Amino acid sequence: MQADLNKICNVADLEVSQCRQFNYTNASGVLVEALLVKTLDTVKAYQNACPHWEVEMNWKPDEFLNPERTHISCAIHGALFRVDDGLCVFGPCVRQKLTSIPVQVLDGAVYLSAHGR
Repeated sequence: MQADLNKICNVADLEVSQCRQFNYTNASGVLVEALLVKTLDTVKAYQNACPHWEVEMNWKPDEFLNPERTHISCAIHGALFRVDDGLCVFGPCVRQKLTSIPVQVLDGAVYLSAHGR
C-alpha cells in the first residue's frame, strides 16, 4: 500500500445509497468537510458544501440523501445533486456541481487519493 493514501473507511461498512461524513486536511492545510456515498458500482466523494451558498448540506450526521435515496440533497435549499457526478438537477443552483474529491478503492477499503489532499 502506498504511504500517500489516507484510509476513510472499509467499503463493507457502507450500504448502497449510504453516505458517510469525513474530514481531511487539503494540500493548503485547510480542514475540509466531505461526504462519501456508495453506489452499486463505485464510491464517490464530494465536499460538504452546497454551491449555492457554500453551506453544509446536511442537518444530521451522515444524512445527505433525499428520502428516495436517489440524489444528494441540500437540507438548507432543497437542491438535488446526481450521485454519479454531483450535478445539480433541481433547486437554486441547477447546472452547478458539487466539488468532487478523488478517492480510490483498494483491497476493500476507500482511500483519499494523494492528489485530493
